[in-house]
Amino acid sequence: MASTIETLADSDSYEEAALAENGTKPSIESGKLYAQLAKHFEDFRGKNHLVLCLGTPDPDAISSALALQFLGKTYEIDTTVASFVGVSHHENRALVKRLGINLVRCDSDFDISQFDMYSIVDSQKCVTDLDARLQEHNVQFFAFVDHHREDTQTPPALFVDVRPDYASTAAIFCEYLQLANPSGLSPSDPVQVQLATALMHGLRSDTSRFLSATQHEYAGAAFLAPCVDTQVIEVIERKVLTPSMLDMFENALVNRRIHDNFIFSDVGYVRAVDRDAIPQAAELLLSRDGTDTVLVFGIVDEKAIDGSLRTRSETINPDEFLKGVLGVSPESGRYYGGGNIRDRGGFQIPLGFFSMHEDKNQVYTMARQVIEKSFLDYIGKAGSKKRKNSANTA
Repeated sequence: MASTIETLADSDSYEEAALAENGTKPSIESGKLYAQLAKHFEDFRGKNHLVLCLGTPDPDAISSALALQFLGKTYEIDTTVASFVGVSHHENRALVKRLGINLVRCDSDFDISQFDMYSIVDSQKCVTDLDARLQEHNVQFFAFVDHHREDTQTPPALFVDVRPDYASTAAIFCEYLQLANPSGLSPSDPVQVQLATALMHGLRSDTSRFLSATQHEYAGAAFLAPCVDTQVIEVIERKVLTPSMLDMFENALVNRRIHDNFIFSDVGYVRAVDRDAIPQAAELLLSRDGTDTVLVFGIVDEKAIDGSLRTRSETINPDEFLKGVLGVSPESGRYYGGGNIRDRGGFQIPLGFFSMHEDKNQVYTMARQVIEKSFLDYIGKAGSKKRKNSANTA
């Protein structure tokens, strides 16, 4: 692999080096970006690397972190993949369990001193709860790789690759892997089968089973296909609905407020383990005839307002929409929400001081009123259509 990397770094002849057996090849820009990443890897040869998945770990983030871990092994870099919250969605839990993925949980006792570098994948945010401790221990911000729309401030990492024209971060890492392994991954290597299977699931989950995929996801899938364990994919994607998830779906249906082709709804207080049912509830409501955009929220673990947006509108950009509706946190200066440019987004608003209020119903009512008013103001509505037993209900 070293000779291939040297070729990439020293010339533009990467096209011959990166041409895989399936006949697809990354762009010139991808080749140049991976050459930069390879040089940075070489500079940190033999170091300890922390890869962070911010927010609720999803297949795109988890598989991208695994790919960065795999690429670092060539440079004798020992990588730990970590997240700040537990895996909640049943598919994500199945992914971690079936593939034996070691996903470490970051908490107040997490030892930062053992790392020399850290990276963030599949996130618009580059600020973490560990920043002060990372700086205290001189842990270098190594890489930031994402497919969401880039914020105004470029992340202060040594290597930055943000491609909003891609539907997944996994597709970016598929190109890196193809450049590093021009003959393809090996179906006889369990580690490479694990990686290929995780990335294929990441591609599928972030594109609604390729319905919203770009050419980059299809090219990535073609590269991975010979090494994917399809039986594991079938097990991971098997639909499972727990009683608590069904209760959330019921709440979303009962509480829905219809505003022309928009639906606003909420699911109540939910446990962190059930958080991923919120976007599933949004997808359920989006199936209503005449609806093109849905926003659903709940309060997770009594600590934060957590919500999802789903749309099939040709005019709504989820990233711009959520940033316009919710604005910026006065404390951090960061947007409360964001998303991709096609069909989905999410947001999280800490309750802070109000989480200590004894009257939880009052806190919830206040949260619903504030978010719905912001939603209605943004879409230009002065009032709301309450759900009634009439022809305008599903």
